[in-house]
Amino acid sequence: MKFNQQFTQKQAQKQTFIPNLVQGMEMLQLNRMELSTYLNSVLLGNPFIEMSLNEPLTISAKDVSSSDVSAVIEQTSVYEASLYEFLQEQIYLLYRDTPLRKLIFWWLEQLDPRGYVTKTLEEAQAETGASAIAVLDGLTLMQQLDPAGIGARTLQECLMLQTERVEFAPELAYVVLEEHYEDLIQNNWQKIADRYETDTEAIANVYHFVQRLSPAPAEVFEARTKAVPYIVPELMVTLEDGALSIRETKYKTPLLTLNTSYFEEMKAVDDPEVKAYVQAKKQEFDQLQASLMKRKETVLKVGTAILAYQHAYFTEDARSLKPLQLKDLAEMCQLNESTISRTVRETFVQTPKGVFELKAFLSRRMQNSEQSRDDVLSTLKALIAKENPAKPYSDQKLVELLAAETIQVSRRAIAKYRQELNIPSSKDRKIK
Repeated sequence: MKFNQQFTQKQAQKQTFIPNLVQGMEMLQLNRMELSTYLNSVLLGNPFIEMSLNEPLTISAKDVSSSDVSAVIEQTSVYEASLYEFLQEQIYLLYRDTPLRKLIFWWLEQLDPRGYVTKTLEEAQAETGASAIAVLDGLTLMQQLDPAGIGARTLQECLMLQTERVEFAPELAYVVLEEHYEDLIQNNWQKIADRYETDTEAIANVYHFVQRLSPAPAEVFEARTKAVPYIVPELMVTLEDGALSIRETKYKTPLLTLNTSYFEEMKAVDDPEVKAYVQAKKQEFDQLQASLMKRKETVLKVGTAILAYQHAYFTEDARSLKPLQLKDLAEMCQLNESTISRTVRETFVQTPKGVFELKAFLSRRMQNSEQSRDDVLSTLKALIAKENPAKPYSDQKLVELLAAETIQVSRRAIAKYRQELNIPSSKDRKIK
């Protein structure tokens, strides 16, 4: 129980600065504003790390004039989606409409305010009528969504789910949590060290690493969504003479440098404690630099792939987005889908058509069709715009007209799309 109390205290102390919770995690977990705040914090605690003075990005509302808020930074609040909406969006982007996806949504409904599921596998079987393997598959897939740890059934499982996402987690962290969780929280470190033929210092590192994880992933998400006051584009798309190009803005992922002279000076000090401190800070620098480089390369790679695929959208008027799903983009970039999911979320690009989040260029295919949902909405809007106001098309007529365009949708779907486009029914559109 002492372990749980320590977790709660850590969470409460760091709610106001969420990036501290992800020390050593992939930088793709952080948007550009959070990344800057996080790195500024690291600089305060590591005397050997330096960053160019023009790299840190700190924006205060009182420092931003209306003229500053232009093509580079848009002073507009980011839409604060609920955790449910956030998870729902990931499910739609990652999985096709199958019975398994329905099970993932069922598990989504079972989350408590902390982000834990409240039903057992047996209860899931009884309520859904699905097999034991199917309900477990559905839960496993939901646990792969962000925030890390979501869908856990116990604190132990929550910590394990987070640990497997951390690139620089201690080597033994996951297996210790899995096989010796109780020994770890009871401080039986020597027993664990003997089991894995290591020393207690390695187990202590695991313990301290685990303390930095979150016991309540849903609470961390809610805190983060309220801490994003500005949209900051990291990429810029330009169109010149019909040719598209993409590059980083000055708010790109920053890279760090090591103050080598000071590092060598401190490294030469003949004191075991000083040497250990210097080595730890050097390791922190190496890990951060590697993560930042990976983030930088991934953001540009994914942005370039999207630009190439959606080329017509930027170069031709009135063109809608082509169908593009996370799986497609992952194959194009030769990255896994979870990496793509983190990259396109809260990463913004400035284009000739405005500033967009990268995920805005993903468009789901319509079922049994290669056309995107955006294509359907665009075609539907165009049909209604050309109709006779005295005799507007009924929803059934629109179904038939879309079928003539090789777009198969139901009458119910037409009603739904009209609502999204703020288009009234044929009765209300009729002009006498």
